[in-house]
Amino acid sequence: MIVCLCKGVSCRTIHDEVRRGNCTVKGIAQACQAGRDCGSCVAQIREMIGASGVAARSADLDPVPSR
Repeated sequence: MIVCLCKGVSCRTIHDEVRRGNCTVKGIAQACQAGRDCGSCVAQIREMIGASGVAARSADLDPVPSR
């Protein structure tokens, strides 16, 4: 399933990043670009991180700004 429509990033890619240790939306955005454009997928990315059993850091609560 595609999570980030803007960049075409799938849930598998995000799960892979979380397994690699990217446990913040910012880290995932830097690794695969998900969440960088419109930000509509940020909540879903946070949910995926939370479902993995890794707590998101408080500094990660704001959407990732575009470049």
